[in-house]
Amino acid sequence: MSDKYMPASSSSSTSLPLPGGGKQDGRRKRAGLFQALFPSRTEEKRSPLPLILAVLLWGGLAYAGYAFAVHTLDKQQQFVNQQIQLVQEENQKQVRALGEQLTLVQDEMKNVQSGLTNLEEDLELTGETIGGTNKTKEALQDRIDQLNKQLVDLKASLKKLEDAARAW
Repeated sequence: MSDKYMPASSSSSTSLPLPGGGKQDGRRKRAGLFQALFPSRTEEKRSPLPLILAVLLWGGLAYAGYAFAVHTLDKQQQFVNQQIQLVQEENQKQVRALGEQLTLVQDEMKNVQSGLTNLEEDLELTGETIGGTNKTKEALQDRIDQLNKQLVDLKASLKKLEDAARAW
């Protein structure tokens, strides 16, 4: 027989024999990623340019990510600092306003207290000189009761203002 024809086999194998006596001519051996980047000494020398470009690309991406994160965090920190400053300024305004209100309430309490003291002195003098008119005593007692009630209200307002000032 000639070399063009293949001999027939009596085995039940379904694989076909390779031409050329089982050699794989003209086929290139596939290599993995590591072998592609770092060829062995038996293969031809490749240019280091793809490896250098890959390293530079990854380095650039890592640096860009870091720079972006730092920039974003700086902007957020500036925003938070501005908000804190605004809140502190607003708190200072409210503390000053509460202090002014507290001073006004204390002055008003002193005025009411002095008025109450004057009325009590007048009542004592009136009780000694008049000697018992009920209308005058009732009118003075009503005025004293009103002033006492006003004093209690002012003390409650003062306590609320002091509590609010302590809260700030």
